[in-house]
Amino acid sequence: MMHRCILTSVAALSLLAVYLLPVSRSAAEGPAEIEWLSFADGLVAAKKSGRPLLVNFTASWCIYCKKMKKETYANPDVIAYVNDHYTPVRVDTQKEPSLAAQYYVRSIPVIWFLTSEGQRITSLPGYVDPDNFLLVLDFIATESYHTMDFATFIKNRTGES
Repeated sequence: MMHRCILTSVAALSLLAVYLLPVSRSAAEGPAEIEWLSFADGLVAAKKSGRPLLVNFTASWCIYCKKMKKETYANPDVIAYVNDHYTPVRVDTQKEPSLAAQYYVRSIPVIWFLTSEGQRITSLPGYVDPDNFLLVLDFIATESYHTMDFATFIKNRTGES
């Protein structure tokens, strides 16, 4: 009788743990995706936070936009870095063609990096894999572009001469 009670308790605790663990794990890891904003909301949020904007120009028909979404923007390290250091904005070029034209978007995907005040820093065209994207994110977020070019930044990071 005592043995059955212990087994029942262990089974109940195991089931409880199975249901609670994923919630605890995801809450500790942070958001499971990038918290995209509209362009207007992003400008307001960037000014309040002082974080630069990452403006992702995309479209539903774009193959490399889908690849970037599936591989790069779904990478846990990219998600954490973007959410911690940037104000992420997603712009659908089909729905906001005038905004795309304002940023000279001729092909997609393209990412524009802006200061927290909305001033242009640089653009990054095409698909970028997660590892290289993290380097670019760090280059912009640390404002290293003020003191060196990207090649020097990479050399400094990797210790190459």
